[in-house]
Amino acid sequence: MDSEDRRASNPFTQVEGYAVLDPSGAEVGRVHDTVYEAVSDVLKYVVVNGRAVPAEKVEVDVEAERATVPYDAATIGSAPEIEDPSGAYDAALREHYEGRGQA
Repeated sequence: MDSEDRRASNPFTQVEGYAVLDPSGAEVGRVHDTVYEAVSDVLKYVVVNGRAVPAEKVEVDVEAERATVPYDAATIGSAPEIEDPSGAYDAALREHYEGRGQA
């Protein structure tokens, strides 16, 4: 399946371009991409400034066109660079964000 096919089947592309806010309300970037796993029908990550943020930690406000994450810009910026989803990448991402941000 090529990239265009994946994008066409991704129901979460509407959030791309939304502002991303940290818990204090400061803008830390924009949603540049979304990583959707079609097999399980799950949004895995939102990509902010080239770094993945686990989707289960993202709160989306469609009307305001923004997403809030429990992490600051430094935490997002030091996350592993985005790569194709795999068990190893998922584990590295979880390890990076574990215990960071507000619960």
